[in-house]
Amino acid sequence: MKGKITLIQILLIFVLVICGVNLYKDYAHKRQDEQGFEDLKKVEATQNPDETADDEEIRFARYKELYEKNTDFVGWIKINDTNIDYPVVQNKTSNAYYLHRDFEREYSSSGIPFMDFQCDAYATSDNTVIYAHNMRNGTMFHDLLKYADEEFLKNHSIVEFDTRNNTAKYEVFAVIRTKVGSEKEFKYYDFINAKTPADFDAFIKECIRLSIHKTEIIPGHGEKILTLSTCSYNTDNERFVVFARRIAV
Repeated sequence: MKGKITLIQILLIFVLVICGVNLYKDYAHKRQDEQGFEDLKKVEATQNPDETADDEEIRFARYKELYEKNTDFVGWIKINDTNIDYPVVQNKTSNAYYLHRDFEREYSSSGIPFMDFQCDAYATSDNTVIYAHNMRNGTMFHDLLKYADEEFLKNHSIVEFDTRNNTAKYEVFAVIRTKVGSEKEFKYYDFINAKTPADFDAFIKECIRLSIHKTEIIPGHGEKILTLSTCSYNTDNERFVVFARRIAV
């Protein structure tokens, strides 16, 4: 009858309200995360310790304030013309810790870029692995997937990654897709330090073999590698991974 609200209409209204609330929550979380990172970017990153500073303070002088905010801070990663411009943290016992935590260690659906717990942020491992979510709102490592385009790679081959005790630039030499759990999965995250020069060469050879783009760069033993990893959503459990070699310190 006209003028009466049916059960179906009530259910539809309920669903619309729930969807609206969830959309608002997603938007609010995104804005909160964005503001948090903007605040971190404003932190003065070039401070000089006083004459009484100890060795640790001198080592971390460049990012002193950020380190004081969170002692898990290990560096800052940036790629021009992308949203990738974030601090990097490292929990030394678990890669799961920062999956859904922000720089202040509070809950965050987007998390924060984090270094594999096996890597050494001080001595620089042969392969430094950094993970971050591929957020559909364009944040975290979402823009990493732009490297699927060969033209983008040509124009954005440099990745900047400054650690607490040095600055460095890396040049991309391989871009791959690999499916976690598959028989052919490339377990790039298991390679942190080469036991022998042959181990290093074998890792590089596999990166290049699997790469969706071909470059003329072939890193040799003794060079440092930076690996950036995120989910691709192309297929279930697929990872999109970018490999770069250090070219300047």
